Amino acid sequence: MKVVVFSEALQFFKMASALAQSLTEDTVGVFTQKVNFTRKLYLVDKVDEDGLVDFLSSTNFDLLVTGNVRRDRAIASRVAGRLKVGYVPDVTSIKLEGNKVSATRLAYSGIATAEVESSTPLVITVSSFPGEPKEVEAEVVRVELKEGKVRVLEVKRSSGGLSPATAQIVVGVGRGIGSKENVSYAQELASVLGGAVAGTRPVCAELGWLPEDVQVGLSGLRIRPRLYLALGVSGQPQHIAGIRDSKVVVAVNKDENAPIAENADYFVAGDAVEFCKVFTEKILKLKG
Repeated sequence: MKVVVFSEALQFFKMASALAQSLTEDTVGVFTQKVNFTRKLYLVDKVDEDGLVDFLSSTNFDLLVTGNVRRDRAIASRVAGRLKVGYVPDVTSIKLEGNKVSATRLAYSGIATAEVESSTPLVITVSSFPGEPKEVEAEVVRVELKEGKVRVLEVKRSSGGLSPATAQIVVGVGRGIGSKENVSYAQELASVLGGAVAGTRPVCAELGWLPEDVQVGLSGLRIRPRLYLALGVSGQPQHIAGIRDSKVVVAVNKDENAPIAENADYFVAGDAVEFCKVFTEKILKLKG
């Protein structure tokens, strides 16, 4: 049983490696940094989607496990399509018996789970998996990926600061914050907390109050911060799917019956902008 692991993000690479180690010792990693979580590591020189699809398709895996950030999911589905093998996203646990695979995956935006049976070779994305991978001695092989059809001519930081994908504190903005101008209060709060700002799909993709690369939800980022502050977020299932793995969710909303209340650890019935002003002031006082 050969399990190949890939993710663009370290936290998901470690999660996928932990899952791979629970299945076999024949683990192979494909990553951009030298890490010791798989017996063999292909150290790629860049994250080129076309190049990675070509390379991962050539590794003769029985099981390909990728992370769950947006590019991970795109690459995983393309590899499965290229090789015409099964594809199971959002896996939380898996069992192997010979070439038979039984997997548990999230369904309906994470409000339910489904049991799926398939056979190897198979491609999965891992949504969550308990524990940390063991460090092992890895054989490192450097790989220069082929140039894909899409070439990066220039890189511009569109949102600046921390990414909500990796931040430990994320301040999420929904339409309930009122206006694009009011988003600055959330950004100031995130700054004093040392966190990142994120937005719902309406805020990012429809209203343009925040760039689309910080959109959180089913069609955007799936984040795992220690603290998620949901400001004026209604709590639609598509957004909840992206924040479900947050350790603590604090929601601020004028509507006490908003769906976010059922998904929050703490709920503040009030105005999101006033909450930002008061909370920011108190934190600044604590910092002196």
